Amino acid sequence: MTSTQPRAVELHGRQSCHYQLANPGNQALGRISEFLAPLLLDPQSYGVMPEARLVSSNLVGVGRNRRIVEETLHLKEIEPRLRRTLRLRSLLPAQERLQGAVCSLIDSRQWTGSYYHWFLDCLPRLIAVDDHSRRTGEPTRVIVPAHLNRWQSESLELLGLSQERRISHAPVGRGGLAVERLITYVAHRWQRQGGAPFDAASPWAIRTLATQLGRGVAATAVSSRRLYLSRSGVPTRQVSNEGEVMELLKRHGFVAIQTEKLTLREQIALFRDATHIVAPHGASLTNLLHVHQASVLEIFQEGHGVRPDFFQLAMIKGLDYQHCVCPTESPDLHCHVDLQILQQFLERTL
Repeated sequence: MTSTQPRAVELHGRQSCHYQLANPGNQALGRISEFLAPLLLDPQSYGVMPEARLVSSNLVGVGRNRRIVEETLHLKEIEPRLRRTLRLRSLLPAQERLQGAVCSLIDSRQWTGSYYHWFLDCLPRLIAVDDHSRRTGEPTRVIVPAHLNRWQSESLELLGLSQERRISHAPVGRGGLAVERLITYVAHRWQRQGGAPFDAASPWAIRTLATQLGRGVAATAVSSRRLYLSRSGVPTRQVSNEGEVMELLKRHGFVAIQTEKLTLREQIALFRDATHIVAPHGASLTNLLHVHQASVLEIFQEGHGVRPDFFQLAMIKGLDYQHCVCPTESPDLHCHVDLQILQQFLERTL
């Protein structure tokens, strides 16, 4: 018999983490410093909300008790006036009723088109989808962006989400969508119990997602296990002296890669076998998800700040991580890499 009351399902208990950083150049730490003390992460759980609504273009959840479903507001706070508006909308006639269990990958911050946020904030919700379907035998359907790009489509295929279980996101009326059972999972990067920074990632969720994505990718021969991730194909945060950087790296067997030119399967296969990765801060480093054992040098652009996103991924994956902060030279935050720092990294890791 299906419950008519909201319930929480725990997937994994609280986790303790204590990350260590190699910082031989005494580089600025920025927000990485927040992750060097012992952390205690929230449990990983998801909610099953009967007779919920999804309202507004971002599909914010409203429960039957007319409270906002916070898990649909990932990393976002909304003002009381907007909360009241959303609750009032849930009282209007629904545009459509969705039978059965449904989970939404539409992000309230509209980040679904970002490579990093798609993998770190959206796809982990499918862990909850799979668990609910396994526990109940009920195939959970998933609301996905109306226009999926190549890597989004590939990722859904690798995670086994068939076309029949996808609901294409379309504009909704003021009353939104009525959902018989809404599956909500904040995944991680939204710690609320005070034991870790708000955006601390769950090692369990990261490893689970990486395993599921890599399961369907066959091993292939790669041209090099030493990678430089170029941003020459994107308009911001490029390395202005990339020619000099590659002249040094090529002498040690590195190849330059533009990940946007590769399929997702090609990226997974390439990073899975990598032993060394040098890269300016950017979405390509999301592929640390797939790395098994490597030394990493992340190049931060001074005007962009030192951020903990890929440091966390490296620590969770057990990688040797180092970073440097380089001065920026233009409004587009292009940076100039000190070759001495690069040489020291190579001497330490090769």
